[in-house]
Amino acid sequence: MHVMMEQPGGREKRLGVNRTASSALLEKKTEVFTGKVVMADGAYRFQLLKDPDTVLRLTRARRESEFTAEAINLRKYYEKTISVNGTLHDEWIFGADIVGQWTPPGGPTGPNMNAPKASKP
Repeated sequence: MHVMMEQPGGREKRLGVNRTASSALLEKKTEVFTGKVVMADGAYRFQLLKDPDTVLRLTRARRESEFTAEAINLRKYYEKTISVNGTLHDEWIFGADIVGQWTPPGGPTGPNMNAPKASKP
């Protein structure tokens, strides 16, 4: 019977698990945020209603290293008020789920297809 000895860290490498700080799973403390999607510096951002000076980005990711890759494109919500469940971290709301949008009476209900193109992601 042949027993194969495993090198330390070998299992993580085989499974593609990276244990660096930037890829660690962040602790999720879900909150509900309400705000409006605006164009800021050529990109779509989420502006909080309770603090209009704060503009944030939304991502579905839970690892900081994946925030940009999993960012939510907010173009279709441009100029609309939306509710988002997620966790605030720096300039991001991660683990984000858009759970609702508010439309004024008589306002358009579909995606905003007339929104200008973003000049940067």
